[in-house]
Amino acid sequence: MMIRRFALAIMLMFFALNLAMAQGDAQLWLTYNNQTRLSDKWGYTFDVNYRTRGFFPFNSTLAAARVGGIYFVSNRSRISGGYAWFGTYVSDFDINLLPEHRLWQQIQWIIPKSKFQLVHRFRLEQRFRQELLKYPSGKSSFAYTTRARYMVQFQGLLLPPKTPDGFQISWQTANEIMFHGGDIISSRLFNQNRTLAGVVISPNRKFDFAVLYQLILQYQPVLDNVEEIHSIRLTAFHTLDYRKNR
Repeated sequence: MMIRRFALAIMLMFFALNLAMAQGDAQLWLTYNNQTRLSDKWGYTFDVNYRTRGFFPFNSTLAAARVGGIYFVSNRSRISGGYAWFGTYVSDFDINLLPEHRLWQQIQWIIPKSKFQLVHRFRLEQRFRQELLKYPSGKSSFAYTTRARYMVQFQGLLLPPKTPDGFQISWQTANEIMFHGGDIISSRLFNQNRTLAGVVISPNRKFDFAVLYQLILQYQPVLDNVEEIHSIRLTAFHTLDYRKNR
């Protein structure tokens, strides 16, 4: 039964991928995410990201890196914050990479249920984005916006491990909604909504590999409409724990 569920999840993801490619608006998101716990209360996190439009061949759309510190309120809740750099590729203009500097703060709760795990995450971002000017001057211009993000995530086992640190496969689904305000937006507070579903493959408790389909509804202020984007997210999660008395 578990193998059948896993096969069905893979089939659904390939169906979504083919649909996205047929519509010509597919994206590929690649991410490496590291979370390291140094003590009972403190740790750090960082991730690197690369996004493309299309698959084969693909066009680069974004590169990003994020770093921050973590304070563990308990094993089930944590507070974190830090700095992120985002670079958007703009091939049609003189500038090739449009930078964004971002500060972020986050709180997260993990709630175990009988058949799945529930995660709530709330994040605030202060974004300083270089404006795209068709006829740029010698001086860069940055616009400031703030953004609030709320994510709810569910995850449960498809193939349970045979040992405490053994191989397992899980299903995962999530939804994240974002609202923003600031210099370069219209009167709409809605920024985007991301809906994800897929599988997480875990060789052990230190490493997870997620294969997720993602539907993005993103508001475009210049066009005053909501764009629909289909994407596949491939994410490697690396979790380290250096506490001595575990």
